Amino acid sequence: MIVRAKLVRIALLSTALGALTGCDTVGGAVSSVGGSVNDFFSHQDPSVASLNAGANPRPVAGQPATNPSDKPKVLPVASQDINCPEVTIADGGAALRVGGPDNASVRYQFNIADTARQCDPAGPSQAGLKVGVKGAVVIGPAGSAGTFSAPLKITVTRNSDKTDVFAQTYQVEASTDGVTAGAFRVVTDPIMLPMSTLQLADVYSITVGFEGGTGGPPPTRHKKKKTSG
Repeated sequence: MIVRAKLVRIALLSTALGALTGCDTVGGAVSSVGGSVNDFFSHQDPSVASLNAGANPRPVAGQPATNPSDKPKVLPVASQDINCPEVTIADGGAALRVGGPDNASVRYQFNIADTARQCDPAGPSQAGLKVGVKGAVVIGPAGSAGTFSAPLKITVTRNSDKTDVFAQTYQVEASTDGVTAGAFRVVTDPIMLPMSTLQLADVYSITVGFEGGTGGPPPTRHKKKKTSG
């Protein structure tokens, strides 16, 4: 009876491990650089924990209290074990308006709609960070249909000495017919970061924003009144 009970427990454990292995995660959906950008933003609600892999790391048994001075983690970890830094919009960088200062003279405006980030283990003492940004361009009263571009900067800063360990400007493009907004999406290649602790949010900060941004609300297009006759 004792042997049989042990066999039953082993069978149940095997079943449970099989179920965990089969679970799909956001990390699995974007495991490579060539992964779909749409998959990266498959969750539209930024409040959903699974939008960003590593946003709510699971407890790791046997790990000591972590801080930036900890020794490098050499034990195998998964994406969900890493507390990935949150993405912050730079001051004034949420939008980029082109045209005059008043609403009537605005030609077009780029806006950031959503951001995401993902931290994956990349070998002993290293993590690969990917950052995604999506948004749209809208046409102002003085604008017309076309394809437009804007400089979007993504920066990763080391908190201890405020040093930028990564900074790159991406020229994002979006097309619009002059009526509906034109969407853009950008996802960085993996940014390799030293991982001395699983709490990467304590070590690094991520900032995104349009260079020369205005941060203003989208322009309002007023419909022309129909003339009688």
